[in-house]
Amino acid sequence: MNKPLLFLPCLIMLASCRNKVGHARATVQIDSAITYTDAPVNTPPADLDSSMVALKTFQTLSLEDAISQVWKFEDADKLHWNELFWDSVTDKRQYPELALFPDHSVTANARGRLQIGQWRLNKDTRELGLQFKGSSQTYIIREIAMKQMELAWNRTDGPVSLKLSAEAIVHKRPLDDPFYPANNQWRIKPVAPETHEQLRLRVKNCVHFYSLFFLDNHFRQETDISFIGLPSCFVWYNGGIGMQAKLELDKKWIDCFYSSNQAYTGYEMVSSLLGAHVLKWPEHPTSWVKQTGEVLGQLAAKL
Repeated sequence: MNKPLLFLPCLIMLASCRNKVGHARATVQIDSAITYTDAPVNTPPADLDSSMVALKTFQTLSLEDAISQVWKFEDADKLHWNELFWDSVTDKRQYPELALFPDHSVTANARGRLQIGQWRLNKDTRELGLQFKGSSQTYIIREIAMKQMELAWNRTDGPVSLKLSAEAIVHKRPLDDPFYPANNQWRIKPVAPETHEQLRLRVKNCVHFYSLFFLDNHFRQETDISFIGLPSCFVWYNGGIGMQAKLELDKKWIDCFYSSNQAYTGYEMVSSLLGAHVLKWPEHPTSWVKQTGEVLGQLAAKL
């Protein structure tokens, strides 16, 4: 387990040599009050896909690069836990996340009330600012390690203490990350009815998102895939893809369209292609997760 660490405002010093093994450690004095000590060097999975990179393979890493990954909210102070992790309207658990990318774009709450915007970092004050359409949030980075971060969320009613976790594994191309903002535009409800071509593109981007989502889980070697909070028209099988019944279609997916009628039109675009049996399934798949991602890629290309 990684111990919480305090980063330098400018650089995070990792192992002094990439070729060293064992528990090399280094201590850097930041100021008279704070000291940073790095954790034992962990070797990334030997079979990590070439499209991914483990942050711990770098000898040095800027604070911005270390922050640029998908962070899951793990805990909050007792006073604010219910507000952040429980939806009182639906009476369901929430799973807030922050997906921060090197180009300073951010996708927040991908499994809930989706927000897309920009982030900025003040290295001197350790302020992490998020700017969305019509709203903004400011956090203070209290402690950070490759896989852990503690934030204080500055609000008018006082600071909120938050704990987040990450995997320290990122895509070499942010556009390959399913939660990159450009891959989630299909989820933003349009303000006016869309043309047939616009509907086709929205559905195509939805299928592309799920192709990236399955491949991302495969590359990260996830064994337990969570679809919680993600709008979908599909039914997933171990080695197959189906469609939800029209009368039981996910309301969150319908709400990605201007109207239910337009959502049903988009539904038929996908359903007709699946029913035409034009997709090529691997004869001897090594992973149903990878197989599903690749087949969804075919489906997106045909839409």
